Amino acid sequence: MGVEYRQTPEILRTEDQEHRRARLEEHRARLREAFGSFRHACQVATVHARSSKAIEACDHVFAASRTVYMTLGDIAEGARDASVFYVALDRYWTAVHALGEAVRLEEL
Repeated sequence: MGVEYRQTPEILRTEDQEHRRARLEEHRARLREAFGSFRHACQVATVHARSSKAIEACDHVFAASRTVYMTLGDIAEGARDASVFYVALDRYWTAVHALGEAVRLEEL
């Protein structure tokens, strides 16, 4: 998902609102395609986690990714300003970092 999210800022810089909306909808379609394997990876990580902290961290990554996706939909519809994407994205990367920490602690 992060690979796709890195492409988002360029799309958000599109000045023409209709063109930006179309690009965001195409982008969201790619995100939906990527989401299947992302969801599977989250499920596998949850099944193999040995601690509740790792399971919770994986759930947070999953939820944060959904929030980014929904935020992009709101931006495409004009219901929210593009700046909210960066807040949602920051929460996603924070969740990814916390998951990495939880997994490393399980390895000890």
